[in-house]
Amino acid sequence: MELLYIREILEGNTSRFAYFVETYKDMAYSVAFSVVNHKEEAEDVVQDAFVKAYQSLHTFRKEAKFSTWFYRIVVNTALTRMKRNQKFSDMANYEVSDALIENTAEAYQQLALAEQRKYIDLALAELNNEDRLTLTLYYLHECTMEEVSEISGIPTENLKMKMHRARKKMYFVLSKLLNSDSKSLM
Repeated sequence: MELLYIREILEGNTSRFAYFVETYKDMAYSVAFSVVNHKEEAEDVVQDAFVKAYQSLHTFRKEAKFSTWFYRIVVNTALTRMKRNQKFSDMANYEVSDALIENTAEAYQQLALAEQRKYIDLALAELNNEDRLTLTLYYLHECTMEEVSEISGIPTENLKMKMHRARKKMYFVLSKLLNSDSKSLM
């Protein structure tokens, strides 16, 4: 159906583009937010990305999924905006044993879903753009590694190691957040 809509848009029926906006706006916002980490910036990125996608629709290769192609535009638009605004920040590499990560998994499962989401959002906000994007795509939006690779621009062979490191950073931040909150309760 999407290929039919794309053909119709390219033939002049611009109203068909509304389908793509409606279908992909929420995920596009989520992807943009995971890069820029700011509500209004993410909204601007999504709007710019839809304009770019519309203007570049003639370059879409039909062997790829539209969503992957579009989310790559969203990521590129967000990164360009970040570079322009010079808001890059990085977090130091933290070494955490894999055994500790696995042993604490049960403790996190006991939190209510709302609490989990709160802590996940807080922890994601502490990560750098690339880590936040890859974790969001893979875990929250259930993209495959290949899709994450294509959207993020990270080669698949490097992605597994980057995801491993991002999970360790996420664990460290979550541990720090949970530890500080548990101390404040006592």
